[in-house]
Amino acid sequence: MRLKILTPMQIEVDTEITKVDFEALDGFFTLLPKHIDFVDTLKQTIVQYTTNDKTYFVACDKGVVVKKGDEVTISTSVAIQDDDLEKLKKTIAFDFKQMEQERKELLVSMSRLELGLTKGLITLNASEVGHV
Repeated sequence: MRLKILTPMQIEVDTEITKVDFEALDGFFTLLPKHIDFVDTLKQTIVQYTTNDKTYFVACDKGVVVKKGDEVTISTSVAIQDDDLEKLKKTIAFDFKQMEQERKELLVSMSRLELGLTKGLITLNASEVGHV
């Protein structure tokens, strides 16, 4: 079975595996080569995969998992590989949460800018109508 972990910037993992473990919105899963085709939403989780009796870990932000045939593809916004499982747990607990907070703050700022622009355009339009 082949595992691909994709982020917007790169292919983080592309390798042959014997199994993959992860947490989706509706529970924990282990996918094996003869598992049926599968689609689910990935939680912030540590993906664990095994190849040639060696286990690897990748911290993934939210995303999508698709198993079709003998290929498992995980698409996520952030994927961080490390051999230190505790370090990856801390990454999810702190770094990913901080990134989520920063995204929310950015959305609020963009909404305020959009509101200000809209009010400015309405005021400009009203003053042009008044001069006609």
